[in-house]
Amino acid sequence: MIRKVLTSGQTGVELAALDTAIKLSIPHGGWTPLGKRNAMGSLPSVYQLQETATIGFQEALDKNTAEADGTLVVSRNQATPWTRKVVQAALKHQRQFLHVDLGQYPLFEAASLIASWLSQQHIKTVFVTGLQDSEDINIYTQTRKVLETAVYLGLVKSGMHPEHPAKHVIPAENGPTKQPLTVDDAVAHLAAAMPLKDRTTLANMTSDALDGLHSGLAAYIKEQFGLYSGNASLLRSCAERGNLQDPLPDEACAVILRALWEHLRRTHRLRVVK
Repeated sequence: MIRKVLTSGQTGVELAALDTAIKLSIPHGGWTPLGKRNAMGSLPSVYQLQETATIGFQEALDKNTAEADGTLVVSRNQATPWTRKVVQAALKHQRQFLHVDLGQYPLFEAASLIASWLSQQHIKTVFVTGLQDSEDINIYTQTRKVLETAVYLGLVKSGMHPEHPAKHVIPAENGPTKQPLTVDDAVAHLAAAMPLKDRTTLANMTSDALDGLHSGLAAYIKEQFGLYSGNASLLRSCAERGNLQDPLPDEACAVILRALWEHLRRTHRLRVVK
């Protein structure tokens, strides 16, 4: 599980990493060149970055690489001169390194690759860098989706030892993950696997906030619970619970998320004592 995200605050991938960390309450930091600026202007104070003594990027790159357990680079279709510098820094400081090319991987596969790398290499502090907005106008949005999904995958996979496992499960066809047969089983599985902080956060969200804030968790549900591969029993349960006819994976996932939210509202909602 990630404990800290480092970047130098540049547009695109680096800002996406910072905003994802802030959204998911993951500590962040990093070194940025003297002046604390990026292509958009001065960096807002919400980004807790430290300035180096020099204007160039090399000092910030070296410090961020050295202070992290590993470096993640996100690009699309081809390596840039910056990617090569990042690789050289990782080799110099003997740090783990992963380059994810979004031109080669669908977003969920990219997220799964990142989550596996973080887990297998025991990455707690990660330096995230890559393309800027000027190089790829869509890189910020897609990087946020990938990183959020990777974090949720890491949270759920690291907590696959529920105290009260769901009773009705079937083996997944493509791995050891179990697929629930009913909405209630899906809710029990997720609630048991999620850390207390995440259960409490979800419980205290408004109904309107569900769709926007949990795209990563939704991606995990659709892939790992077999909504894409035709988990007929779970889809049928979602149809009954949501009063739907032949629900699509997104619709079934929305039913599960709402059921999870309703369950956590009963068990984890913060109440004001007067």
